[in-house]
Amino acid sequence: MIGCGPSGMFFLHSIAIRRKRLEQEGNMEGLAALPEVTCFEKSLSPGGLWKIDRINDRNDDDEKQSGNMYEAMWTNGPKESFEFFDYTFDEHFGCAMPMFMPRQLILEYMLARCTKNNPNIFDNVKFNTSVRSVNFSEDLGKFVVQTADQETESVTESMFDKCIWAAGANGRPKIPQTISKVLMAGGFKGRIMHSSKTGTDFDQCVRGRKILIIGDSYSAEDLTLIAIKLGVKSVDICSRSGGGIASGTGSWPAVKVIVHYSYIPTGVTSDGFGVVLTSDKTKGTEEMILDDISTVIYCTGYLENMDMLHPTLQPANEEPYIADYDIPKDWEMPHNALSEEFGDIPLGKMLYSDSGYVRQGVYRGQLMSNPNMMFFFERFDVPLLDIDVTAWLLLAQITGDLLLPSFTEMKQFNLDSLLHAVKNPSTREECDENYKKRWGLVDDHHWSYDYSDERVVHMSKNYCDLQCRILARDMVDSKYPLQIGTYDKLNEEGKAMVEFDHASSLARYDLDEKSANASWRTFRDCNPSKCYSIRTGTKAVPLKCRWLYLDGESVEDIVDDMVKVE
Repeated sequence: MIGCGPSGMFFLHSIAIRRKRLEQEGNMEGLAALPEVTCFEKSLSPGGLWKIDRINDRNDDDEKQSGNMYEAMWTNGPKESFEFFDYTFDEHFGCAMPMFMPRQLILEYMLARCTKNNPNIFDNVKFNTSVRSVNFSEDLGKFVVQTADQETESVTESMFDKCIWAAGANGRPKIPQTISKVLMAGGFKGRIMHSSKTGTDFDQCVRGRKILIIGDSYSAEDLTLIAIKLGVKSVDICSRSGGGIASGTGSWPAVKVIVHYSYIPTGVTSDGFGVVLTSDKTKGTEEMILDDISTVIYCTGYLENMDMLHPTLQPANEEPYIADYDIPKDWEMPHNALSEEFGDIPLGKMLYSDSGYVRQGVYRGQLMSNPNMMFFFERFDVPLLDIDVTAWLLLAQITGDLLLPSFTEMKQFNLDSLLHAVKNPSTREECDENYKKRWGLVDDHHWSYDYSDERVVHMSKNYCDLQCRILARDMVDSKYPLQIGTYDKLNEEGKAMVEFDHASSLARYDLDEKSANASWRTFRDCNPSKCYSIRTGTKAVPLKCRWLYLDGESVEDIVDDMVKVE
């Protein structure tokens, strides 16, 4: 297995839980089917991006191999959505905790969960070891893996029956080359960085300065709030799609933030510190200039690092569009709030990966051309729970509890999954060119951009519901110890998780720049009473003080009344 971040940790944990249960049952056949796992991790300890000390890991200055992420990261979703079935927050923290949590506390929770009953769970992890190459020998029917000790640089070759890529989605920074060329060619004199490179000097990059953020994803939201906390003069956010989490925020504290919808950088002013933005909707006819920009930050996501895998072991990089003949003639999109305006739009060119739920050539984590090659992919807004369920799904496939269907059946499963997903307007907009083009024609004042509109609220909740139903399906198929219903019908726990996810969205949508608390309120300052543990019933509590004024990330730093819970 490649990587010992959350994916690798949770896979090892799933085996430990399964082994303990089989031992109690005296099931020798089941025990014999469990895999023996060797895990390679390039850093010095488990945790991946969640580690606070990851900058001390060797090779971190190599951008291609770096898994770095910005400092001061907090969770963006409610912790109640990913509480583990075998280790509650009450058990770990001993008191009720806020809805949103600092990275370090969640890492400690994950590590404690994995080692609680298995203190030696990481004994077979080869830390400080990078994977140089993975090839599959047809003659031997095995994977040939070359690894290198990070300290001695000695290379070892080993053979394995199966290979699991668990290196994470944030393998290397993704920087749009068209924008990069514009800034470089225009002679931009300020500092340019990716969100992954905002380290200990972030303070001096933003305090008292004007900054421009490219992208409107979770990292844009996080870094904007951190910049405000540090005393930034102003933040401009370029949102090309208008569909990111930062675009749905009703108000930002201190009135220092402007989100520019459908604008991209197209030039640099003559003094080298101004950035020209052009509307992506008006074909270059509408421009604005942002003067005195000191720092530009790319919040444009990451690329998965699969360079160690032979090309035949990687999912297709250049995917073919889904052919028209693959789509059933009787496919229909259910009536929704946009139907009356958009009409009946035929399905256009679609890619599996754009949906986030299906990958071309991959069936439920297994490479269809070689099912012994397996992958962890993040699919949902609740990545930790998604990863934990995937661990059980892959284990069920390895042990034979979940049988591999024929190639034709695998392909049909993926197609059916995608066609079900695009019945949701938000998902369809992500991967259907026709629908994306039509939605792109609406102006910025359209009701679909008003997150307080009941129609938008309904679509948002349906989007959350879709994710939970896919998780429920995988939980059933993998015999995951927690059940939240089925794909067709969620149980009470599943319905609660939909509400938790939706409450997180509302925390952003409900922010009002005209309210009395607009100068300091963030989504993390919301009323957390709608979120509770589906395991213990304990409700989330407010932060100790306003998030902007929090100093420190320990339990004592963020919780005011540490009332013990049983």
